[in-house]
Amino acid sequence: MLDEDEKWHRVSLRFFGDDVDLAAVTSALGLKPDVTGRIGEHIAGNPRYAIYETNVWVYRYTEMDDLTFSNQLSEFITRLEDRAEALRHFVARPGVTAELFLGFSSGDGQGGFTLPASLLSRIAALGLDVTLDLYPPTPGKA
Repeated sequence: MLDEDEKWHRVSLRFFGDDVDLAAVTSALGLKPDVTGRIGEHIAGNPRYAIYETNVWVYRYTEMDDLTFSNQLSEFITRLEDRAEALRHFVARPGVTAELFLGFSSGDGQGGFTLPASLLSRIAALGLDVTLDLYPPTPGKA
């Protein structure tokens, strides 16, 4: 549980699609994924969990938790721009979804962040979608 004045944020790069070649994404981007899953496999390899409906590749960028959300995202985009050609190759494939997954929460349910137009332009130039995942405060805390 977060104190009322606490906030957290997370940034991940995710690929989804039946034609996503998980090993090729890892090799081309030079990023070790935190999560991978293939169509028909159980999540986390556990038969008690659901089955992946498509291929999934996820890299969680967590190196700079002390930065503001937009600054952390900007730092990650800078790293991805160094891999822009490889990234665009996968993004352009039919049936492949590539996105930045942004998670945010605060202890009191208030707050937010700004994504500057210049940063959004850089994200768009990479061909990435942006998904916002907002977490409400824990019941009884706000």
